Amino acid sequence: MRLRIQHIFPVSAIALISVMLAQPLFAQATEGVTQTAQELAPQIEWPGFNDAFTAAIESEKLVVIDVWSPTCGWCRKQQAEVYTQPDLQRFLFDNFELGRINLDVTDDTLTFRGYTLSSQMLAGGLGATGTPTTIFMEPDGAYITRLQGYHAYEDFYDVLRFIGTESFRDMSFEDFLKTEEE
Repeated sequence: MRLRIQHIFPVSAIALISVMLAQPLFAQATEGVTQTAQELAPQIEWPGFNDAFTAAIESEKLVVIDVWSPTCGWCRKQQAEVYTQPDLQRFLFDNFELGRINLDVTDDTLTFRGYTLSSQMLAGGLGATGTPTTIFMEPDGAYITRLQGYHAYEDFYDVLRFIGTESFRDMSFEDFLKTEEE
């Protein structure tokens, strides 16, 4: 049956129909989760990329850059289920400056380390090949590491604590998790 449909409709039409049909299902599947998560803590208001480093120079905090896309379902899930956890938000605000890059934007200009780039070019230069990607950086813009894809609250919070406590300077992530268990 599926082969016949592909022969009748061009592949691009099938892809478009699939996306149109999947969107209401995704919205219904995450609607209750999003409302519950928002009751825990509000959505984060993400400053822009350059604003994060302006604040980091003053505060001397590490920087978290959220690379996202408005069409990314996993980005919405991360925002709704992970970033709305109150303890994670407290830790994030206490230890990091926040910034955001929209991977889909190609016609803006951001300045970083003497280069003027679009959001998409900058995100790619920092290793973000998809969304969501979380990039961790020093206040001066030096790269620490990145975390590709969606990660559930517990796993994501472990990484935040590893970077935010600056344990990454002295030990491996595995050793950090072992010390946390003790």
